Order: sequence, then structure tokens, then C-alpha cells
Amino acid sequence: MKSHLLIWLAGLAILIAGCMGMDSKDSGPTQTPGTLSSVCEGKWQMRLLRLDGEAVTVSEPETFTFLCNANGEAMGKSGLNTYRGAMQITDTGQLLWDTSSFASTKMAGPPAVMAQEQQYLGALSRTTQAFVKSGGGRLILRDASGNTFIEYIRVGR
Repeated sequence: MKSHLLIWLAGLAILIAGCMGMDSKDSGPTQTPGTLSSVCEGKWQMRLLRLDGEAVTVSEPETFTFLCNANGEAMGKSGLNTYRGAMQITDTGQLLWDTSSFASTKMAGPPAVMAQEQQYLGALSRTTQAFVKSGGGRLILRDASGNTFIEYIRVGR
């Protein structure tokens, strides 16, 4: 019984020592605060939308896009319509929207698609943080709590 405990403790010590030796390169994808240059260097396509901490099913996520330029002009598709607005991103990833500049076209479509579009635009307007992940292949826009969360994948530069 005593030898089993010693073997178990030795194994635990080896496991802990191995984990302590891992650097961030070996620990999977890293997430860094977004900057204007890292966020605005390509076109992004929505992959995941979360509202109030719950994933929202979006029938055609590829029709929801986000892109911006070096002047902080953001634009994209929100399902049926297009949107635009002005924003700033600080060096710490804080996302500041100029809500007075935000505009969207008003084409009508199926009620379910219109509802998804309103959910997306509402979520986008509540985002306050930007993060870049997976070597720049993913963009996360979220609120401070993480309950509102939009994840995009890069689809072009």
C-alpha cells in the first residue's frame, strides 16, 4: 500500500514538473489583444455568435462579415443588409464604437433571417473588446463579461 502511494506521488511530481516546463508555444492557440492593424488587415466571416452566454444558431453564418480599415471605418454584411460605422481599438484591445456613425441598409427578407440580423447587429454594438487568436486566423469581438461574443475566421486580406 505504501509503495503504491509513493509511485503515485512520484508520477504526480513528474506530471507537475512537465507542466511547469511548458512554454506558451506548446499550450495551444494564444489570444492577444487586438490592435487596429491586426483586426483591420483582412475580411472576417462569422463563425459563432453567443448572446447572454448562449450560442445562437445562425442559418448562414458566411453571410455575416466584418472588415475595417486603418482609419477605423468598419463595415460588413449582416445577413441581408450591409452596415458601417466608426470605431477605435486601443493597444490593449479595448473596442470603442462611435454609435452616432453606425448605419445599416434596410432591405427586407424572411422573418427568421431578419431576426438573426437584428441579433447580430445588437451583439456587434455591445462589443467592447477585440482579441486575435490562432496566429491571426480568428477574431473575437466581445463584451467585458464574455456573455456577448462574436467569433470570426479570416477569409481574405
